[in-house]
Amino acid sequence: MVFIPEGYAQIGATSGPEDEQPLHFVYTSAFFIDRTEVSNTDYMEFVLSTGHEKPKYWNDERFNTPDRPVVGVSWNDAMAYAKWKGRRLPTEAEWEKAARGNDDRAYPWGRKWDKGFFFYFVNVFGEEDNYRYTAPVGYYPSGESPFGILNMAGNVWEWCLDWYDPNYYRVGPEINPEGPTPPGRMKVLRGGSWINGIDNVRITARARNFPEIRNEIYGFRTVLPVR
Repeated sequence: MVFIPEGYAQIGATSGPEDEQPLHFVYTSAFFIDRTEVSNTDYMEFVLSTGHEKPKYWNDERFNTPDRPVVGVSWNDAMAYAKWKGRRLPTEAEWEKAARGNDDRAYPWGRKWDKGFFFYFVNVFGEEDNYRYTAPVGYYPSGESPFGILNMAGNVWEWCLDWYDPNYYRVGPEINPEGPTPPGRMKVLRGGSWINGIDNVRITARARNFPEIRNEIYGFRTVLPVR
Protein backbone atom coordinates (compact mmCIF):
# COMPACT_ATOMS: atom_id res chain seq x y z
CA MET A 1 0.00 0.00 0.00
CA VAL A 2 1.00 3.63 -0.56
CA PHE A 3 0.82 6.33 2.11
CA ILE A 4 -1.18 9.47 1.30
CA PRO A 5 -0.56 12.30 3.77
CA GLU A 6 -3.26 14.38 5.37
CA GLY A 7 -4.02 17.75 3.86
CA TYR A 8 -5.95 19.60 1.20
CA ALA A 9 -6.28 18.60 -2.45
CA GLN A 10 -8.13 19.88 -5.50
CA ILE A 11 -11.24 17.90 -6.43
CA GLY A 12 -13.55 18.37 -9.39
CA ALA A 13 -13.29 20.51 -12.52
CA THR A 14 -13.95 24.00 -13.83
CA SER A 15 -15.77 22.70 -16.93
CA GLY A 16 -17.23 19.54 -18.42
CA PRO A 17 -20.08 17.44 -16.99
CA GLU A 18 -22.08 19.24 -14.34
CA ASP A 19 -21.55 16.53 -11.73
CA GLU A 20 -17.78 17.12 -11.89
CA GLN A 21 -18.11 20.80 -11.01
CA PRO A 22 -16.98 22.95 -9.34
CA LEU A 23 -13.26 22.68 -8.80
CA HIS A 24 -12.86 22.90 -5.04
CA PHE A 25 -10.55 21.99 -2.19
CA VAL A 26 -11.21 19.25 0.34
CA TYR A 27 -9.21 18.03 3.31
CA THR A 28 -8.59 14.34 3.88
CA SER A 29 -7.00 12.63 6.83
CA ALA A 30 -3.98 10.44 6.10
CA PHE A 31 -4.57 6.98 4.65
CA PHE A 32 -2.92 4.10 2.83
CA ILE A 33 -4.26 2.96 -0.55
CA ASP A 34 -3.51 -0.12 -2.64
CA ARG A 35 -0.90 0.62 -5.31
CA THR A 36 -2.85 -1.51 -7.80
CA GLU A 37 -6.34 -2.85 -8.18
CA VAL A 38 -7.21 -6.00 -6.24
CA SER A 39 -6.09 -8.93 -8.40
CA ASN A 40 -7.68 -12.31 -9.03
CA THR A 41 -5.01 -13.85 -6.82
CA ASP A 42 -5.89 -11.49 -3.97
CA TYR A 43 -9.59 -12.10 -4.32
CA MET A 44 -9.29 -15.89 -4.52
CA GLU A 45 -7.58 -15.89 -1.12
CA PHE A 46 -10.65 -14.11 0.25
CA VAL A 47 -13.07 -16.54 -1.43
CA LEU A 48 -11.21 -19.60 -0.17
CA SER A 49 -10.93 -18.21 3.36
CA THR A 50 -14.53 -17.08 3.75
CA GLY A 51 -16.64 -19.09 1.32
CA HIS A 52 -17.80 -15.86 -0.31
CA GLU A 53 -19.42 -16.21 -3.73
CA LYS A 54 -16.95 -16.32 -6.64
CA PRO A 55 -16.89 -13.38 -9.07
CA LYS A 56 -19.23 -13.45 -12.04
CA TYR A 57 -16.43 -14.00 -14.59
CA TRP A 58 -14.31 -16.38 -12.56
CA ASN A 59 -14.38 -19.08 -15.26
CA ASP A 60 -13.98 -16.67 -18.18
CA GLU A 61 -10.47 -16.95 -19.61
CA ARG A 62 -10.65 -13.36 -20.86
CA PHE A 63 -10.51 -12.08 -17.29
CA ASN A 64 -9.42 -14.82 -14.87
CA THR A 65 -5.63 -14.98 -15.10
CA PRO A 66 -4.02 -14.50 -11.68
CA ASP A 67 -2.38 -11.12 -12.35
CA ARG A 68 -5.45 -9.38 -13.82
CA PRO A 69 -7.76 -7.19 -11.73
CA VAL A 70 -10.73 -9.06 -10.38
CA VAL A 71 -13.93 -8.12 -12.23
CA GLY A 72 -17.52 -9.24 -11.93
CA VAL A 73 -17.65 -7.99 -8.34
CA SER A 74 -20.37 -5.76 -6.95
CA TRP A 75 -19.93 -2.91 -4.48
CA ASN A 76 -21.23 -5.32 -1.83
CA ASP A 77 -18.57 -7.89 -2.78
CA ALA A 78 -15.84 -5.25 -2.73
CA MET A 79 -16.90 -4.08 0.71
CA ALA A 80 -16.93 -7.64 2.02
CA TYR A 81 -13.36 -8.15 0.79
CA ALA A 82 -12.24 -4.84 2.25
CA LYS A 83 -13.74 -5.65 5.65
CA TRP A 84 -12.06 -9.05 5.60
CA LYS A 85 -8.74 -7.25 5.12
CA GLY A 86 -9.53 -4.77 7.90
CA ARG A 87 -9.93 -1.95 5.39
CA ARG A 88 -12.65 -0.19 3.39
CA LEU A 89 -13.23 1.27 -0.05
CA PRO A 90 -11.84 4.74 -0.79
CA THR A 91 -14.09 7.76 -0.67
CA GLU A 92 -14.32 9.74 -3.89
CA ALA A 93 -12.15 12.44 -2.34
CA GLU A 94 -9.48 9.94 -1.27
CA TRP A 95 -9.51 8.26 -4.67
CA GLU A 96 -9.16 11.54 -6.57
CA LYS A 97 -6.44 12.84 -4.25
CA ALA A 98 -4.47 9.61 -4.72
CA ALA A 99 -4.84 9.86 -8.50
CA ARG A 100 -4.22 13.58 -8.84
CA GLY A 101 -1.79 14.65 -6.18
CA ASN A 102 -1.95 18.32 -5.28
CA ASP A 103 -2.48 19.98 -8.67
CA ASP A 104 -5.17 20.19 -11.35
CA ARG A 105 -3.86 17.56 -13.76
CA ALA A 106 -6.36 15.76 -16.00
CA TYR A 107 -4.73 12.32 -15.87
CA PRO A 108 -2.61 10.58 -13.24
CA TRP A 109 0.57 11.18 -15.27
CA GLY A 110 -0.11 14.84 -16.08
CA ARG A 111 -2.21 17.18 -18.20
CA LYS A 112 -1.41 15.78 -21.65
CA TRP A 113 -3.05 13.03 -23.69
CA ASP A 114 -1.28 11.50 -26.67
CA LYS A 115 -2.23 8.47 -28.76
CA GLY A 116 1.08 6.82 -27.89
CA PHE A 117 -0.05 6.61 -24.28
CA PHE A 118 -2.03 3.51 -25.19
CA PHE A 119 1.15 1.47 -24.99
CA TYR A 120 2.77 2.97 -21.93
CA PHE A 121 0.24 4.76 -19.76
CA VAL A 122 -3.26 3.35 -19.85
CA ASN A 123 -5.48 0.42 -20.83
CA VAL A 124 -8.33 1.80 -22.97
CA PHE A 125 -9.79 1.48 -26.47
CA GLY A 126 -9.70 -2.31 -26.76
CA GLU A 127 -6.59 -3.75 -28.40
CA GLU A 128 -4.62 -0.57 -29.13
CA ASP A 129 -2.50 -1.18 -26.02
CA ASN A 130 -1.92 -4.88 -26.87
CA TYR A 131 -4.64 -5.98 -24.43
CA ARG A 132 -8.13 -6.56 -25.76
CA TYR A 133 -9.62 -6.80 -22.28
CA THR A 134 -8.06 -6.10 -18.88
CA ALA A 135 -4.30 -5.71 -18.50
CA PRO A 136 -2.24 -7.07 -15.58
CA VAL A 137 -2.33 -4.93 -12.46
CA GLY A 138 0.67 -2.64 -12.34
CA TYR A 139 1.36 -3.03 -16.07
CA TYR A 140 1.65 0.70 -16.84
CA PRO A 141 4.30 2.23 -14.54
CA SER A 142 4.61 5.25 -16.84
CA GLY A 143 1.03 6.14 -15.99
CA GLU A 144 1.51 6.26 -12.25
CA SER A 145 0.04 9.07 -10.18
CA PRO A 146 2.18 11.65 -8.31
CA PHE A 147 2.00 9.32 -5.31
CA GLY A 148 3.19 6.33 -7.35
CA ILE A 149 -0.19 4.60 -7.64
CA LEU A 150 -0.92 2.55 -10.76
CA ASN A 151 -3.86 1.99 -13.11
CA MET A 152 -6.02 4.85 -11.89
CA ALA A 153 -6.93 5.58 -15.51
CA GLY A 154 -8.47 2.75 -17.50
CA ASN A 155 -8.34 -1.01 -16.96
CA VAL A 156 -11.37 -1.22 -14.61
CA TRP A 157 -13.81 1.23 -13.08
CA GLU A 158 -13.22 1.21 -9.33
CA TRP A 159 -15.97 1.14 -6.72
CA CYS A 160 -15.84 3.94 -4.13
CA LEU A 161 -17.40 4.14 -0.70
CA ASP A 162 -19.76 7.02 -1.51
CA TRP A 163 -23.34 7.08 -2.64
CA TYR A 164 -23.72 9.10 -5.84
CA ASP A 165 -25.22 12.58 -5.87
CA PRO A 166 -24.76 14.78 -8.97
CA ASN A 167 -24.79 17.91 -6.80
CA TYR A 168 -22.58 16.65 -3.99
CA TYR A 169 -19.57 18.79 -4.87
CA ARG A 170 -21.69 21.90 -4.37
CA VAL A 171 -23.10 20.94 -0.99
CA GLY A 172 -20.71 18.40 0.56
CA PRO A 173 -18.42 19.12 3.52
CA GLU A 174 -14.89 20.41 3.14
CA ILE A 175 -13.40 17.98 5.67
CA ASN A 176 -13.29 14.24 4.88
CA PRO A 177 -16.35 14.09 2.59
CA GLU A 178 -17.86 10.59 2.47
CA GLY A 179 -20.83 11.07 0.17
CA PRO A 180 -24.41 12.22 0.69
CA THR A 181 -26.64 11.45 3.64
CA PRO A 182 -29.29 10.18 3.52
CA PRO A 183 -27.92 7.64 1.02
CA GLY A 184 -28.87 7.52 -2.62
CA ARG A 185 -29.58 4.50 -4.80
CA MET A 186 -26.28 4.11 -6.66
CA LYS A 187 -22.61 3.96 -5.69
CA VAL A 188 -19.79 5.93 -7.28
CA LEU A 189 -17.20 4.41 -9.62
CA ARG A 190 -14.01 6.15 -10.73
CA GLY A 191 -11.17 5.73 -13.22
CA GLY A 192 -12.70 4.41 -16.44
CA SER A 193 -12.05 0.99 -17.96
CA TRP A 194 -10.55 -0.97 -20.83
CA ILE A 195 -13.69 -0.38 -22.88
CA ASN A 196 -13.82 3.40 -22.47
CA GLY A 197 -12.39 6.40 -24.30
CA ILE A 198 -10.33 9.29 -23.01
CA ASP A 199 -13.25 11.27 -21.55
CA ASN A 200 -13.98 8.52 -19.04
CA VAL A 201 -10.39 8.06 -17.89
CA ARG A 202 -9.95 11.66 -16.82
CA ILE A 203 -9.29 11.89 -13.09
CA THR A 204 -12.50 13.86 -12.51
CA ALA A 205 -14.86 11.53 -14.41
CA ARG A 206 -17.64 10.11 -12.22
CA ALA A 207 -19.76 7.04 -12.94
CA ARG A 208 -22.35 5.24 -10.84
CA ASN A 209 -24.34 2.04 -10.61
CA PHE A 210 -26.41 0.01 -8.20
CA PRO A 211 -24.36 -1.67 -5.43
CA GLU A 212 -25.47 -5.18 -6.42
CA ILE A 213 -24.35 -4.91 -10.07
CA ARG A 214 -21.53 -7.13 -11.33
CA ASN A 215 -19.95 -6.77 -14.76
CA GLU A 216 -16.69 -7.14 -16.67
CA ILE A 217 -15.54 -3.54 -16.28
CA TYR A 218 -15.91 -3.07 -12.50
CA GLY A 219 -13.15 -3.77 -9.99
CA PHE A 220 -11.76 -2.00 -6.93
CA ARG A 221 -8.88 -1.20 -4.61
CA THR A 222 -8.92 -0.66 -0.84
CA VAL A 223 -7.75 1.91 1.68
CA LEU A 224 -6.57 1.74 5.27
CA PRO A 225 -7.21 4.92 7.28
CA VAL A 226 -4.42 6.13 9.56
CA ARG A 227 -5.84 6.33 13.06
